[in-house]
Amino acid sequence: MKHIKYLFLVLCTIFVFEMISFNKAEAACGVDADGDVLLSDIDDGCDTKPDIYEVVIYKLYLCKSAPTEPTETSTVDLTSCSQFFNSDGGATTSVTQGSEIELDGIYTRPPNGTYTHGYAYMENTFGITWSGKIDTEMNGHTGGTGFYCATVAGEGDHTKGTTHTNSSICGPNPITAGKFVETMEQFGGHTNIFKARANIDTINGTTARIVGILVDGNEHKAKDTTEVEKLEGLVTFADPVVVTTETSFLSMTFNVGEGMHFFDHLDNNTLDIGSGPFQAIMKAN
Repeated sequence: MKHIKYLFLVLCTIFVFEMISFNKAEAACGVDADGDVLLSDIDDGCDTKPDIYEVVIYKLYLCKSAPTEPTETSTVDLTSCSQFFNSDGGATTSVTQGSEIELDGIYTRPPNGTYTHGYAYMENTFGITWSGKIDTEMNGHTGGTGFYCATVAGEGDHTKGTTHTNSSICGPNPITAGKFVETMEQFGGHTNIFKARANIDTINGTTARIVGILVDGNEHKAKDTTEVEKLEGLVTFADPVVVTTETSFLSMTFNVGEGMHFFDHLDNNTLDIGSGPFQAIMKAN
């Protein structure tokens, strides 16, 4: 059963969401010779590696073809899919670079076959933990100025008309990070029109494609920010996952090198921290 639990990692490729500037989610933050993040890249918006990235998952499926996306009056069509994980109350997992993780819930071995797509149903919240150094002094959302910055223990919403301004702290010395939990009720900037759907191609330099859809309590595509209850992810895998009678386990590696987004949200050297793309790469053995 432990090996079956590893199957859920294939769908970690769907966790790709950029709250402030979704269209810039593929721009990696550069660093100087000392490994400090470049302010010039932060000004444009860029992605880098978090220390810990936390998500809550309810359902995971493997699919032999692309699921039909939900609409404002219908749910996602999973006819070509097989569910292999379920947690009625939601299972929380923390993703770190190179780690192996398990979800608490009910696992079912998927039928033998070639799976080219995946689907997940999850909370529209993300926990981000990070501390590090910038090549230029920055201001923290909650206070402080300096080269060292970190996430703050707390929570905030990104929604139509408003976004959080309490995710970071900075100072002259290294800072112990707290977990900042971000709730997403809008793709793109908070001043933009409501956007329930977003997609990213060529994730982390691969051919993986991601579609994220904010849904209401009926699992229909949300009509506006007030309807958002959960998040659905649909992914096209870079490489198909093949399950055969000989499959005994899956090997995996994590790529969270761009799992967090930096942005100068107030355009005054104030660091904004949000979530960005991460990926799990698996092979059936």
